[in-house]
Amino acid sequence: MDEKTIKKLLGLRIKQLRKKCKLTQFAMGEQIGIDQRQIAYIEGGNSFPSLKTLNKFTEIFHCEIKDLFDFGHLIPQQDIKEKIDKKISALDEKNLNLYYNLITVLSNNT
Repeated sequence: MDEKTIKKLLGLRIKQLRKKCKLTQFAMGEQIGIDQRQIAYIEGGNSFPSLKTLNKFTEIFHCEIKDLFDFGHLIPQQDIKEKIDKKISALDEKNLNLYYNLITVLSNNT
C-alpha cells in the first residue's frame, strides 16, 4: 500500500471515528489543539497527522494508535476481489478445494 492510499484510508478512519463520537471537525480540532481546516485536510487524505496529533486522536476515541490504522473495511471492494483472485490463482489443487469449502461454509452462515 502506498503512502497516498494510507493517508486516504487513515483520513476516512479518523472521520468514521469522529462521527461515531458525534464530534464536529471544529469540536475535535478544539480538543486536539489544531485548526478545523487541518482536521479536514487529514480526513481528506491530504495531510498526515503528527505523532502528537495521533496520540490526541487516541485519547478522544479511547483507542490505541494501531486502531487508527485498522481500515481494512475501508478498502474498495474491487481491490479486495483482485487480491482474492491473485491468491486463488496461486493455489494448488488441495488448497483450492480447502478454500472452496471454507467459502462455502462461510457464505451459508451469512
